[in-house]
Amino acid sequence: MTNTTMKKAAIILSFSILITAFSGQAWAEQGTNTSTSASVSSSASKNPYEVAGINDPAEFTAYFAKLQKAVKDNKPAEVADLISYPMNLNKDNKTYVFYNKAEFIKKYDRIFTALVREKVLAQRVDKLFVNYQGIMVEDGDLWMGKQNNKLGVIAVNVTNNPYEVAGISNPIVFEHNFSLLQKVVTEGKKSEVAKLMVYPLKVNTKGKTIEIKTKKDFIAKYNQIMTAKVKKALLAQKVDKVFVNWEGVMVGDGELWIGQFGQQVGVFVINQ
Repeated sequence: MTNTTMKKAAIILSFSILITAFSGQAWAEQGTNTSTSASVSSSASKNPYEVAGINDPAEFTAYFAKLQKAVKDNKPAEVADLISYPMNLNKDNKTYVFYNKAEFIKKYDRIFTALVREKVLAQRVDKLFVNYQGIMVEDGDLWMGKQNNKLGVIAVNVTNNPYEVAGISNPIVFEHNFSLLQKVVTEGKKSEVAKLMVYPLKVNTKGKTIEIKTKKDFIAKYNQIMTAKVKKALLAQKVDKVFVNWEGVMVGDGELWIGQFGQQVGVFVINQ
């Protein structure tokens, strides 16, 4: 995590706390302000959370374990109990305020997106970033602290994810893999292209479907699979112009389909 990233996340939190104090309605839209920065604090104390206003470290570690379990079990009502209201959602350069559990549960999937849930579950409690504003998960995706004497989530920062409907949790990973696929196809690196396929890979040609079960099989049949038509469609595709639906991300006129399977983001169908 870079200092720039931490500062940016802390700035967003600082502003969102101010919004809570002055907002009059849930989901009131406000502009963002990044004119002030937050300092990074460190402490040699046995309580690493003291600077965030938390006096009992055991209370926080128990709380964080409950939050991770509720998120993992996909129980919105239990997560709602672990929020400190009013809670801010920062998304698309706007801030939305949630004042109670009912509002939070109704919008749960839009607040705790797939990426936010992934970040919460991946976060080690001994690696959390702490300063006077609160306790930060990952790159500022979520902030926790004490508000109105209650320990809980006080802000969530959501990264815009245009691929979420296709089941892709991290847009950065998708765009990285897409750019890499174009690069290695251009360079003719068959083994690298093979790593960006999801197996078994389905290749539809002349009304028939062929399953490519392994990387070795893909490399052996590379020229038959990655035809001139398929490569042309891939290399001409701009990442911000892809078509997305519940089935996946479509390249060209459907020559390739990309999706997420487990943690892997890759091509799962090729239509010649």
